[in-house]
Amino acid sequence: DIGDLSALSDAELGMHVERLEREERAASSRRTRLHDRISFVQAGGYADAALADEQLASLRAAEEELSERRQLLHRELDELRAERSRRRLEL
Repeated sequence: DIGDLSALSDAELGMHVERLEREERAASSRRTRLHDRISFVQAGGYADAALADEQLASLRAAEEELSERRQLLHRELDELRAERSRRRLEL
């Protein structure tokens, strides 16, 4: 949580946006890899069905946690971008 956005300078605001965008891209990339792994396991990538079930459960839990993190990042980015837009409109 960044806190009071109005207390940030324009440069600080921009730095936070850039940082969160990098985090979001990294999280999206990890999520894509997780989806690929889930698809592989579902397609029979494991010979042992019990291991496949365990692996799927683990992958799905990781994907759910990562998706929640991405949603939080998107909310934070939306707030920062809205503040940046508000400032531009005031000029």
